[in-house]
Amino acid sequence: MPKISRYFIKSGMVYLLFGVLVYGLAEFPGTKWDVHLMPVYWHMIALGWITQIIMGVSLWMFPKGKNPSPKEGSSFAWIAYFALNLGLCLRIVSEPFLYGNKEVFILPFLCSVFLQLVGILSFVFEIWPRLKPKPQG
Repeated sequence: MPKISRYFIKSGMVYLLFGVLVYGLAEFPGTKWDVHLMPVYWHMIALGWITQIIMGVSLWMFPKGKNPSPKEGSSFAWIAYFALNLGLCLRIVSEPFLYGNKEVFILPFLCSVFLQLVGILSFVFEIWPRLKPKPQG
């Protein structure tokens, strides 16, 4: 298994753990939070866990074609990993406070959106060439 796949899969499991913990905090009976934790939960589960597991397994399993990437992973794969995770971390710390009219969190939130987009696009650039049909013969 390539190193980049292990990083994606292990990070996904960490987000699953923390996502469930955040959900438990947000929904614990009798608690009232001044911040909105449910968007954090959904991003940790959807982008942190599910998306990263899918990315890690697809980087591992999809054929690499004639120009195989290094065993550690290609540049696009590493850009995808770091941009997605940095964007997700920025989103986790900024999004809950956006609803309280705290303008100071708008810039980190917008940066998080941009970084997540860069991460997804980098992944697409890495995987797209691998999706060629098998030659008939």
